[in-house]
Amino acid sequence: MRNSSDVKRGWATSRRLPIVLGTLVLIAGMTFGVLVRWGTRWTIPLSPASGDRYELLAQWGGVGLPSGPFERPIGIAVTPGGDLYVTDARRRVIHLSAAGDIIGEWGREGDGPGEFSNPVGVAVAPDGSVFVSDYDQDRIQKFTSDGRFLLAFGSSGSQPGQFDAPAGLAVDAAGFVYVADFYNHRVQKFRPDGTFQGIVGHPGRIGDGALHYPTGVHVTSDGQLLVADAYNYQLQWFDREGRPIRRIGYHLFWLWPRPVSSRRGFNVPTGAAVGPGGFVHVADSGNHRLVMLSEKGEYLADWTIPDAHPSVYSPEKVAVSPDGSTVYATDLAANRILVLNVIRPHRSPGRRGR
Repeated sequence: MRNSSDVKRGWATSRRLPIVLGTLVLIAGMTFGVLVRWGTRWTIPLSPASGDRYELLAQWGGVGLPSGPFERPIGIAVTPGGDLYVTDARRRVIHLSAAGDIIGEWGREGDGPGEFSNPVGVAVAPDGSVFVSDYDQDRIQKFTSDGRFLLAFGSSGSQPGQFDAPAGLAVDAAGFVYVADFYNHRVQKFRPDGTFQGIVGHPGRIGDGALHYPTGVHVTSDGQLLVADAYNYQLQWFDREGRPIRRIGYHLFWLWPRPVSSRRGFNVPTGAAVGPGGFVHVADSGNHRLVMLSEKGEYLADWTIPDAHPSVYSPEKVAVSPDGSTVYATDLAANRILVLNVIRPHRSPGRRGR
């Protein structure tokens, strides 16, 4: 027979049990709510299309460039005519034809007009002018298509119009410039003359529009802004007014990026570009691969660098030819540009790079 103290302990335990169960249910509900609010997907949705793939066409090492072959190329942009601009660690901008032939180069070490410390992002405006971000000097420079200096804007800091490691760049059809402001966890918008216009996104790990070390930006043909939100392990789309639209990616909260294969998300996506038809090409650098998505963000195909350096995230940035048939990616770990053909069903192969 139990004594009174045993009865009291049993009664107290029975009273606590619903409280404990209720607390666990509440925690589970809050966790689920956070995951839903977080909005990342356990997998990238699979497209019903089939047969899409990449085919490696060429690897450009920059042989014959006046100041030496490629050294850790990072930024890459394609002009409406199909030419390319590339930035690399030799503190220069390289101008190439669609076939990889050398058109010219400019830049040198320094902090004056036309000089660089660490050029990273590059983008081409509708008028042919070229914008280049300097990650170390916290500024953007604007040049003519052949490298003549036009203007510079930006300074170090966190106020509007200031930068803390500007990375990827994009220019829209009206000439507005978008800058992935890496350590400030935001994207800034400027007029063609460098006048500050606005901010897209905000620092954060949870919720729509939250950015954590964004590295790449791209403007789609319909004016949406696509951001490579690298350390939130996702892509984010914003409308013309800077309002978040959707996100694609995966990890458990932000602490555990799941090992990725096939369509199961990204591991530090550092660049993205959209070709004709809305097809998205992603530099999934932590997984050493390129990923092809549909206009809706559905997985179509991927291609992994076969000889990737295991400890260096690469490819870094990606660009698409005007006709969408060719994708160019900077492989900074191997000091080269990767040139890939985009194979799609019922479509003839793209041009062959040299």
